[in-house]
Order: sequence, then C-alpha cells, then structure tokens
Amino acid sequence: MRCPSGSALRPITDDDVRRTVGLHFDPRHGTPYWLERDRRLGTNALEKVRTLQDAVAVLGLKDGPDQMHFEEASRRTPLENFVPRSVLDKGGPLWAAQTGGTTGPAKHGTWGARYWADILDFSDEFLDLHGVPRNCNWLFVGPMGPHTTGRLVVAFAERRGGMCFSVDLDPRIVKIFGEEGMTAAYDRYVQHIWDQVAEVTRAQDIGVLFCTSRLLDMLPERLGTEALPGVRAIVHAGTTMEPETHRQLREDFFPGVPVVGMYGTSTTGISWQKPFEAEDDHRVVYVPCQPHVALDVVDESTGTEVPFGEEGRVRVWRLTDDALVPGFWERDRARRVQPYGVAAERYPWPWLGDPYSPEFTEGHRVEGVY
Repeated sequence: MRCPSGSALRPITDDDVRRTVGLHFDPRHGTPYWLERDRRLGTNALEKVRTLQDAVAVLGLKDGPDQMHFEEASRRTPLENFVPRSVLDKGGPLWAAQTGGTTGPAKHGTWGARYWADILDFSDEFLDLHGVPRNCNWLFVGPMGPHTTGRLVVAFAERRGGMCFSVDLDPRIVKIFGEEGMTAAYDRYVQHIWDQVAEVTRAQDIGVLFCTSRLLDMLPERLGTEALPGVRAIVHAGTTMEPETHRQLREDFFPGVPVVGMYGTSTTGISWQKPFEAEDDHRVVYVPCQPHVALDVVDESTGTEVPFGEEGRVRVWRLTDDALVPGFWERDRARRVQPYGVAAERYPWPWLGDPYSPEFTEGHRVEGVY
C-alpha cells in the first residue's frame, strides 16, 4: 500500500500557533472565554505565545481547577463564549456539537465551515488509503442528534457517492441504565439496536458499516456476519479495540475487508487509524490530524511527553478559527508511537496507540454501547 503523494495534513507550525492566538486573544474581536481566562490568570498570551512550546507553557490547561473551570463553562454558558467575535461577525454555519455525556452533563463545542471542509478532505484521504470503496451505501450505527459523528458519516457517504442509512443510539440513556443497575433495560435497548440493524441489512444494499467499537465487538454474536454479505469495509469509532478483536474482525469474520478506526470527540475533532500493516500486530494506531488537532501523550505528574513506546494520558490541542482547545486532559490513556511503515514519511509527527478509558476497563463505569 502506497501513501498518497499529496496530503491534506501537515505538521503544526509556529505560524499556525501565532495565527490562532492572534485570532482568539484579539482584545476587541477575540474569544470571550479565553480573554477572560487570560485576564484572570495574567497569562498575557498575545505577547508571550510565539511558538508551540510557548503555547504549551502559557496556554495549556492544568489538570485541576483550571480544566474544571473550562469544562463547567462549556456545559453551562452560551456557546458563543468560545467563538471569536470576528468569526461570529462574519456569519456562516457553525455546527453546535455536544459530547456524549458519559462524564457528566454534555459539553458543547463548534465545528465551523472551514474546519468541517478540512475534516472531510483528510477523511477522504484516509478512507481511500485504507481501501474503503466509493459509490456504495453506508449504514451508520451510532449516536446521531448533537454528537457530530452521525453528521460526519452522512457527509462521508454522500461525498463518496452513496446514501447513508442509520440506526440511532442514545448513549446518555445507556449511561443511566448502567448507573442505576437497570440490567434488563440495558439488554432490551441493545437488542432494540440489533433488531433495527437486521431490518436495514435485510432490505438495503450496504457496502460500508460504521459502528461504535463496542457494538462492533458484539456484532458476530448478536447479528452474525452473514447478515452483511455485501459489506466491503468496516469503520469503527469509540475508544478501545483489543488486538484480538481487531484480528478476528479482519481474519475470521470479514476476511479481506478493511477495518478502519476513527478516534476523537464531538468537540475537538477526529483522527484516523494509520494504514494497516503486519508490523501493527493488530494494535490500533492513530495519526493525529495536524495542523487541526494534536494529541500529546503525557506523564500525569509532570505534564511532559512520555518517551516513545510508553503509556500516558491523552492531552488534546485544537487550533482552528472557530475554537481553541489548549491541551485538554482527556480521561483516556494511550501509547506514544514513533511513526513507522508506509505512512511515516507522510505523517512524521508522533502517533497514538491503543487508547482506552480506565474508568471503563477497570470497571468503574458501564461502557454500554460506546
């Protein structure tokens, strides 16, 4: 498999940082939340931040009260507080997104028209790289509504010459079922999902299945792979996919069919799995989609990047016109991966391997259908 000669992605530059900081911290036309934080903390970002290293030192959210303030503001204040006034004044569409609500009340964020177009461009790049076919229908089994992923998948399908059928999920009610011990309600809801999937696959010609990682893990037992005789690619999103599950999907259940992972959140953005190679040993490795989004893997006690091959906590940077996310500490942990294989030269910045949420894997939360 060859990597494309041209790419919609590139490394983040200091010019990118200066442009983003200039936009969000402009005293008259900047972003209300970040300007207020700048005054409150005395960071003076407009003068002090000239490089990416400056941004890490000056702007990065701290894993404590600072991050909690940001999270609570994104839940409980008008979304316009997080968009530069200059962007709002220009008009144009802004997609108001919400997180799934698995860590508390949903957080809100925006995806502006320029960012949306860039995401569709680099998504096409990765889908083509993995051999996901064009000119066929998709089936999306995941959260629609405010969660962004559903809207993205509809755009993927239509942009690539097909239609998108969908089975909606409500991750928030599943969270309630789990937390309140409503096992029967959870089981019935999951069965309701698979009943709908079966009806669509019986009636429609589906070439690409997009599914949450958790549901994809259930698919062979709940539905059986014979229900998808025409499937030519599988795309999954969520957090955790074990290497053995990945191997079974590729070799036992859907031999010869691309299985592609997408990683991200409704408010920050997405990254795609690197091209699959034997060297992966069926571990899922993601390429952060710079210059829009950077994913650090850091030591929780120091905030510094861990060495390649070691595990740390995922920290997200988003540098776009409509939204700034300066080093948000996700709940996920992952390996920091040095680029290798056919895509290493094209995407030379650090990658992310085997992300997972400790709350789920250690049994503190009910993962449900995510």
